Amino acid sequence: MSKQKLTKPNQQIKLSFNGMPEGEFDIDRVMESLKMEYRALTLSAGALVVQAIMQSECEQLAGKPYAHNTEIDRWGSESGYVVMGGQKVQVKRQRLRDKQKKEIHLTSYERFQDEDRRTQAVYSRLVAGVSNRQYASTVEEFGKGYGISKSVISRKTVEATAEQLRILCERDLTELDIRVLVIDGVHVGDTVQIVVLGVETSGKKHILGVRQGATENSQVCTELFEDMKERGLRTDRPTLVIIDGSKALRSAVDRFFGKRAVLQRCQFHKCSNVLSHLPDSYHAEYARKIYSAYSMTSYDDAKRELQKMIGPLQKINESAARSLEEGLEETLTVHHLQLPAILRKSFSTSNLIESTFSQGSTVMKNVKRWSNNNQIQRWVATSLLQAEKKFRRVRGYKSMGVLLPALELYLIEKGIDTLQKVV
Repeated sequence: MSKQKLTKPNQQIKLSFNGMPEGEFDIDRVMESLKMEYRALTLSAGALVVQAIMQSECEQLAGKPYAHNTEIDRWGSESGYVVMGGQKVQVKRQRLRDKQKKEIHLTSYERFQDEDRRTQAVYSRLVAGVSNRQYASTVEEFGKGYGISKSVISRKTVEATAEQLRILCERDLTELDIRVLVIDGVHVGDTVQIVVLGVETSGKKHILGVRQGATENSQVCTELFEDMKERGLRTDRPTLVIIDGSKALRSAVDRFFGKRAVLQRCQFHKCSNVLSHLPDSYHAEYARKIYSAYSMTSYDDAKRELQKMIGPLQKINESAARSLEEGLEETLTVHHLQLPAILRKSFSTSNLIESTFSQGSTVMKNVKRWSNNNQIQRWVATSLLQAEKKFRRVRGYKSMGVLLPALELYLIEKGIDTLQKVV
């Protein structure tokens, strides 16, 4: 479990409505239980509403695209910006001209460039509305806060935007073909944030959920899995699950996946645990030996080399030997699956999620004092959202097709019926 300070979560959804161009907006299921600060919504809900209102005003002035019976014509589009929560956000704006070729400016676009102090109040109302799922009234209040008339924000725009906000804030996981889960916890203040990252068969990574607890306990982990299952995460098929060795995480995984979970214990955590029992003078030697064993291609060779270290470790420190021996088999799951070297490296540790924590740490380090747990939740959500924007496909994603039959064969060899439904 990571003890570094962290930053933001979420997922990507492609949205298209009311003739608007398709775009990507990032938001996480955690919004359902968190009152996120306006900055966390700057590039998602806020941008969505702005685009819809601008589009509505454009149609009011120039009609539908390719309409020729109006006094105002569409004249292409160009890049511009609006102010969202005190920062500039790039948008595409439609240009309009009258019959004398005079430029017609969108009132809504000019209003959204307003950088005065009322911006924060407007966004506070936006966030409060989204948190309470009052999507339609949220859109209306948003426009009213900028002084945009009701005639510009038509009922059609309100309905369409409210529906997209609902999709944005209640993200369904059923469309994600998740076959790898990485679960880890990070200490923030006096809390532990349990985060789940999923990898699709395409190699795309997504933050699936986050849950706060005082400790990394089984109840918190179970609640997190229940939430993801309700949103569509499948638990009835073989899935590679990477954990750091936590008993609480293991218990929650067994509860929801049963024998379908193919456990991979993080090799980095295993090595760190062993070294923590040894004098500093032995760290370099045994780190080299352990990682050398894990770098072997053959499962039998790697297991043999690790077992050879148990005897010498017992003479130095029996706790170190027991630490290496405990769960050793599960640290070699990726070897047993006979995955290609590049995939074995990607899935042998919890680095996929540790790097997410690291990417977000630049935001969290600016907080000098946590006033309450809600503040921690807001910042964690925000940090994971930001980190997910930089996600790339997992290294070795072109070999992901090898993983699925390997998981099936692994369970069959253990006598587990992979077609039986999990209750």
